[in-house]
Amino acid sequence: MPEPESVRAAFEKASAPLADVERYVKSTLESYCNDRNYMFKGRSKTAASLAEKLEGGRYGKWSRLDDLYACTIVIPVAAHQPGVLRDLDRLFVKKRVRGRTDTHKAPDVFRFDGTRWYGSIKPEAAAERQVGAGNIIFEVQIATAFENAWSTVTHDIVYKADVVDWRQLRLAAQLKAAVEQVEVLISAFETAAGAIESSPWSETSTKAEIVATFKTLHSDGHIPEMLVPASWRRFADNVYGLVASYTPEQRKVPQAVTALLSATEDKVRGSGDFRLPTSGSLFQLVTTIVASDGGPGSLEEFVVVDSAELHDFYGMQSAPKVFEFDGTSADLAAP
Repeated sequence: MPEPESVRAAFEKASAPLADVERYVKSTLESYCNDRNYMFKGRSKTAASLAEKLEGGRYGKWSRLDDLYACTIVIPVAAHQPGVLRDLDRLFVKKRVRGRTDTHKAPDVFRFDGTRWYGSIKPEAAAERQVGAGNIIFEVQIATAFENAWSTVTHDIVYKADVVDWRQLRLAAQLKAAVEQVEVLISAFETAAGAIESSPWSETSTKAEIVATFKTLHSDGHIPEMLVPASWRRFADNVYGLVASYTPEQRKVPQAVTALLSATEDKVRGSGDFRLPTSGSLFQLVTTIVASDGGPGSLEEFVVVDSAELHDFYGMQSAPKVFEFDGTSADLAAP
């Protein structure tokens, strides 16, 4: 697009400090997002896109421009937003915030309404950069993963399309409505799940029994905090998979799990000298109970991750199937 000369000249004059602001904000927020497993996206306007925006008549002067540089922080769910806003206030100089509920919107209208934070870099950072860098206002959009997906999919095919098509605009709004419905369900996940009628499924109830048993052992002081799994769900999956490996009939797995849990409680709650170590993993305890003399199962068909804890703390010197650390630096360095 051939932009007006006045716009091109002003844009070129601002390009050096704008590039400085972009580099500083990008490096700051990319590091911030990486530390929190958020996604980061950023872009500076082109002279052509800026000219289109100015010709819309919404801005009275250059100093009011607030998205010469704009970026997006993509968060998993909306509950993360307050913390992000506090951190943006800490990292930069806040000018204003437009929240999801700050603009009037009819209940039957569905469009982009994500939170937008506007600010500038701090004076001390601006002092080390091109003259004018501290005057540039940039925009940070905060979008959930679902909002970002909707925006990514619809932005170019609808809002930058070469035609004005009622059907495409309608479909984009319907997709946004679906995104909002998903967001509502996620924010009220536990409450919404309570409205679902459960169906009997032995595997699910058996895994719930595994979690309940070990959580009780922990709350009773028999399992140290350091051995609590990062994910109880994954722990239950692993225990269930171990039992299934030595139980040929699927329908008998729940009874076999109950037997293993009973043996575990006897071991942990027993009056002997046994004490759980504070290193290794809780699953290693289950593994050694299965493999013990007279234990409730077998390790013949299960791959065990060998470790010093298994040998030194639990007394398991060998297993029929051991995980191979092939391709690791230690393996490659072996003669």
